Amino acid sequence: MTIIFLGPQTSGKGTQADLLAKKMGLPVLTTGNILRSKKMSGDEEGKLIASFIDNGKLVPDELIDKIVRDELMLPKYESGVILDGYPRNLHQAEELGKVLSIDKVVFLDVPDGLVVKRMSARRVCENCKENFNLDSKVPKTEGVCDLCGGKLVQRADDTEQAIAVRLNTYHELTEPLIKYYEDLGKLAKVDGTKSIEEVHQEVMRNIK
Repeated sequence: MTIIFLGPQTSGKGTQADLLAKKMGLPVLTTGNILRSKKMSGDEEGKLIASFIDNGKLVPDELIDKIVRDELMLPKYESGVILDGYPRNLHQAEELGKVLSIDKVVFLDVPDGLVVKRMSARRVCENCKENFNLDSKVPKTEGVCDLCGGKLVQRADDTEQAIAVRLNTYHELTEPLIKYYEDLGKLAKVDGTKSIEEVHQEVMRNIK
């Protein structure tokens, strides 16, 4: 079974993808994790990816498509996959459709105002990179990581100005996928403003 999660930043795609993966026994393919891993590899492809990421640019569709195709060839995806972070635009969706049959697309609907609030409240550990949120995942000690005691900081791309840019990119490039998959009869719209458990239950109802 192939399932895609769509939604703006902080809509809970990663959290819900992980919960569904545990329930269904499927692997999660997260493009962000793959890109970071390849960037750290230091090989030619990794250096190319780093040249885009380190300069604040989007990795080109052609490169992302190739990376995802190569990843999907691995045996662990033979029984299905949950996609988080791909596709991000219509071109990528069309390319994905050439190699996979999509069973369901879950759109986590969260308004811009709540996205800005959630992103502004995010904090990350400078040391171990664990994520926290001043609203929903509050550290036991203010400004200190629960896991390693490192300093919690706000990511550079979580400032209000940076958030506005990222939201505009989402609305322009990714939002059209909602209608694209709705027209294909694949879309399930879920209210992403509810609690994690409530959203998970609604996701499960739509998957079944």
